[in-house]
Order: sequence, then C-alpha cells, then structure tokens
Amino acid sequence: MNPIVNYIDYKTPFGTFIPLVQKRETKTSTRNYNDKQEFVDFIDSIKPSRRVDIYLMIECSCGKLYEYTNRDEVPSSNLICECKRKLIIYGN
Repeated sequence: MNPIVNYIDYKTPFGTFIPLVQKRETKTSTRNYNDKQEFVDFIDSIKPSRRVDIYLMIECSCGKLYEYTNRDEVPSSNLICECKRKLIIYGN
C-alpha cells in the first residue's frame, strides 16, 4: 500500500482546531484548501510511482484510518474523525 499522499497525525495536542490537511503557502504559513477541486489538483500534481495503489491516506492520532483509492472518493465536504479531530476543512 503506497499512497500518493499520506497524512499522519501522531501527536496532536488535545482540543486542537487546526485541520491535519492544509496547503503550505510559505515556509511558515499554511491555509485550508478552498474546496475539493483545489485539493485533488494538488494531489494530481504529484507524480506517483507505478507501485501506488492508494490515492490518499489519512491516519488520525486515535488510530482511525481513512483511505481513498481514487480522486472521486475524496470527501467533497469537511472530514472530521469520530474522535472529533478535524482532518480536512475546506475554506476558512
């Protein structure tokens, strides 16, 4: 299993409001992706190896794993884990 993009949240401070998936704008600043299209465009811009079989994998610090095999499966709305950790938040 080799994802194109793998977000792993090992040590999240309790009660954090910062989503795990964010776009890096500069060396010191990040922001949320505007929408699903901007996010999948970013993923598509990465040149994966031929061994890749997962499009996106997100692992929350609680151990819950979210796997998406293609771009159509990526959530088009916010993704919040069962433990209430914000994984993907679109917009502000």
